[in-house]
Amino acid sequence: MLSRSVPTVALFLAVLLFPALAMAQGLKKVAIGVDWFINPNHGPLVVALERGYFKEAGLDVSIVTPEKTTDNVTMVLDGRVAIGMSDQPRTQIEIANGSTLSVVGTLIPVPLNAVLTIEGGPIKTVEDIRGKRVGFADSEKTERDLLMIALAAQGINGQDITLVDVEFDMVSALLDGKVDALTDVYRNFEPIRLQLAGATPKVFDVEAGTMPIYSELVYIANNTLIEPDVVDKFLVAVERGVKAIVDDPDAGWETFIKYDPKLDTELNRLSWEATVPLYSTRPATVDEAAFARFATFLVANQLVARMPALNTYIYGLQP
Repeated sequence: MLSRSVPTVALFLAVLLFPALAMAQGLKKVAIGVDWFINPNHGPLVVALERGYFKEAGLDVSIVTPEKTTDNVTMVLDGRVAIGMSDQPRTQIEIANGSTLSVVGTLIPVPLNAVLTIEGGPIKTVEDIRGKRVGFADSEKTERDLLMIALAAQGINGQDITLVDVEFDMVSALLDGKVDALTDVYRNFEPIRLQLAGATPKVFDVEAGTMPIYSELVYIANNTLIEPDVVDKFLVAVERGVKAIVDDPDAGWETFIKYDPKLDTELNRLSWEATVPLYSTRPATVDEAAFARFATFLVANQLVARMPALNTYIYGLQP
């Protein structure tokens, strides 16, 4: 069952058909947080900004990048941004631990996290990770907890591997032989970077056969500060951004790099091509059933004691 926080038809028409009206009423300044440095995962947001879709919806949007990987949630909770981004597992764990987060939409509705190694190296199968060094860069441990669960399904426990904090120099650490594999990597980014460095990537999907499918990136807000009008207008504009990209990925790319010419790299271009098919074309939709399945998984694997009811943290879901 899908839950959709649908802006009203009147709002949709006002934004799409009468942008001048929205402009005439004045723009509301809104800060939007992302989960990492700007990259192709954020394409719909950047395209909506660069093409003026937010302004046509009455929003003066600025994008805020986190200083640390955990700041994407902190910025939402302390009110620095009205809407942010996070992965579904961490979001649900934060909520189970008492956080006031709400899930207001979906950016990428499938997992991206993976275990990455080099083809031809010592790791041929997941079982070969036993006794190896696995690099990570994420300062919060949700992804590593999921990795441990996936490995446990193969009979491998935490003592069977050595976790190495490689900070943000992940691919270099793998190429230099400091680690045998990486986790906390996105399968639409780091494998491409490895390939550009002349190595052949070998990717293991962490969730395969071990856990329910989850959304890699969802839009989040603080439910004590949430402004429904802002959320609804934001989602309408982002949906226009997604449609523009899907309709013409090349033109979308040109708009994306206009935001910052430093984004115009071969790595980002190839990642863009890999990412475009992954965007949710209905960003105001939250997959209620997927959240319910993952909540059950979190409790069963003792990552949380209990999960609140879905209607307490999925925006627009009725009691």
